[in-house]
Amino acid sequence: MPSAIQVADHLHKSVFSVLFAGRTILPAGTYQAPYLHKIHSLHYVVRGSGYYVMNNVKYALQAGAILVFVPETTFEWSISEKEDVEIYHIRFDYRMCYTEKSEWITKSADSWLAPLRGLMTPIRPAEVQRGFDHVFRLWKDYDPLSQYRCSLAFRELWLSLIENLYDQQCSTDADSAIQYTCGYIADHVHSALTVEQLARLAGLSTGYYSRQFKRLTGFAPKDYIIRLRIARAKELLEQSGLALTDISKLVGYEDEFYFSRVFKRITGMTPSSYAKQVLKP
Repeated sequence: MPSAIQVADHLHKSVFSVLFAGRTILPAGTYQAPYLHKIHSLHYVVRGSGYYVMNNVKYALQAGAILVFVPETTFEWSISEKEDVEIYHIRFDYRMCYTEKSEWITKSADSWLAPLRGLMTPIRPAEVQRGFDHVFRLWKDYDPLSQYRCSLAFRELWLSLIENLYDQQCSTDADSAIQYTCGYIADHVHSALTVEQLARLAGLSTGYYSRQFKRLTGFAPKDYIIRLRIARAKELLEQSGLALTDISKLVGYEDEFYFSRVFKRITGMTPSSYAKQVLKP
């Protein structure tokens, strides 16, 4: 799939013609046999469940899903017996039209959007639904001013889709980087660790790293480090027979008294009490 930046650059050099915008109910229990879909289209699922099959790839329908069609897509669908599916659907055509070195260039877009064909799941579905609804309402008014506004609204809808795609791609990259730092923390639990150091390791700003880290793990980075250290300390208390001073250093605390206070805050008991409890016959 192309990156959001590549999509933005391509659409920036394009002109669009909205051919139709509608809001349709696909009745529960219905089935459409395969046929050739011959035009660019976008579908947005408002509610309901079922599946689309596009070029032999099956996609589950659920509220908030976007389906991207390019010409010459083999298409069939089946709707759940339980409820109707409601969709917005927009058919459109477009061409490349831009200037390069002071010359106008016009050419067919061909199948450039083909890599986007299939399912897109926006991270802000309410925003995207408003975009589809805005295009639909403007399309119903056939005067030239409304049609011009419809064209602008359609470009705004594409901008919203690109921004959602960009945020998803950035989030995926950030998630991988944060997961890497979780492994780094586990391997360096005995070392001095700071949020700033971990954010640099992930290639993210400290604030963004902290927010995304909590989203992924449920803990702020500092709390995650503390809990990992205490979990490791428990293992050592249960298995090693080491002195408390040695255990505190092995889990990143030079001061055994500070380690004891942290241990008690997390577990509700001192390290010595914990060791007696787990080691008693």
